[in-house]
Amino acid sequence: MSVVSFVVVGLGRIGKRHIDVIRRISNAKLVAVCDVLPQEEFGLENLEVPFFSNIDDLLNSNINFDVVDICTPNGFHAEQAIKSLAKKYHVLLEKPMALTKLDAERIVNASEQSS
Repeated sequence: MSVVSFVVVGLGRIGKRHIDVIRRISNAKLVAVCDVLPQEEFGLENLEVPFFSNIDDLLNSNINFDVVDICTPNGFHAEQAIKSLAKKYHVLLEKPMALTKLDAERIVNASEQSS
């Protein structure tokens, strides 16, 4: 069974929950995290994975990963998902997918173009 590597964007309550789940799955691996606030704000200094303060730096890094797990506030979902899909990553979005129908359609279109 191959290992699926994840990055988590957004380290609030939901992001921390996603990190916990990823770390408990035998064929999943957390390889980086990202948030605009300093890592120390979240008590996650012991994760031993790279920390990024913005998604652009994460997506342009040389880190190999499969899935961008987006756990940021809802208003950022569309922009971050579209950027991730443009880089050909799989995207896991915390609900809701987007705040507007137009943004949801933009995400779906970006997904169709990236495959």
